[in-house]
Amino acid sequence: MRRFIIAMTLLISLGLASHAAAASAPRAFYGVIPANDPDASEIARMGVWGAVQPTAGSAYDWSHYDPIIGAAAEQGIRVLLTVYSSPSWAAQKSNYPPDKEHMDDFRAFVQAAAERYGANGTFWSEHPTTPKLPVIDWQLWNEVNSPSFWYRKPSAKQYVGLLRVFHDGIKAGDPTAHVVLAGLFRTPQVKNGIDLDRYLPAIYRRKAKSLFDGVAVHPYATTPRDALEAVKEARKIMSQYKDKRTPIWITEIGWATGGNPPTALTVTPQRQATYLRKTFGLLARNRRRFKVAGVIWYSWRDLPGGVWFNHTGLFTQDFDPKPSWDAFVGLTGGSR
Repeated sequence: MRRFIIAMTLLISLGLASHAAAASAPRAFYGVIPANDPDASEIARMGVWGAVQPTAGSAYDWSHYDPIIGAAAEQGIRVLLTVYSSPSWAAQKSNYPPDKEHMDDFRAFVQAAAERYGANGTFWSEHPTTPKLPVIDWQLWNEVNSPSFWYRKPSAKQYVGLLRVFHDGIKAGDPTAHVVLAGLFRTPQVKNGIDLDRYLPAIYRRKAKSLFDGVAVHPYATTPRDALEAVKEARKIMSQYKDKRTPIWITEIGWATGGNPPTALTVTPQRQATYLRKTFGLLARNRRRFKVAGVIWYSWRDLPGGVWFNHTGLFTQDFDPKPSWDAFVGLTGGSR
């Protein structure tokens, strides 16, 4: 639920391309978000773009992210990059999109990122011994129909404006890249949140269909079946706008095993494992019906703090595996 501006913020959800997938889904269908990075606190202060370009006009510094991309490639891990947050010199707050006067800077940044890590990226030519596993999918922002991530009032009009800039920059950097929309809540339970059935149609009405190659949803729900209903709703909306081919990504889904106070999304560790198996299974079986590109669990390991979404990890804070870890590798392959 909270993409901790980690690893590449540009970043990051990991699709496990190296593991054998369940029989009903291809490799890299399943993934997990590593919601804690050794430098997360520093990156959170600087922001995604700001971590690479801390001051206006400064040269890009990829030194934090090169090792992450390289290590993922060494392990056969496909990375889905999420570009989220603005540096302090480009916007009033990190969850604001860039000011109008800095839109050209933002475009230049995302183009440079695609030129670095995309299909013909300089990272790969500079590291010829690293297995080439370029970034294919680039996601713009996170949960933009919630005010937590977009101003005080979400706006599809404003998001589409940023999407146009993002699309042009990414495609200029790598014409083969795919642009994925921000993950959308079905029903944000916060003031000024906009439901999926209003926000996604507003994107289409802004004639943005040509600007993205994937729609993303965050179908947090009380049960796996309810989560699938959110995916069905997204596909129904897309079909109404004659968009039956564009795939759907589930870029976050999960249940917590702790947090105060408990919520409808807080379950026992064993039920968390059961829900993971059921959710992944339902999505795998229905992936052709609803054209689902992949499903990503939030998150890899628990974080400190009482809020529920800090306790959705497959591991505890102390790296003790939960039953959900066994469930995860039981589907994706690999060792426990």
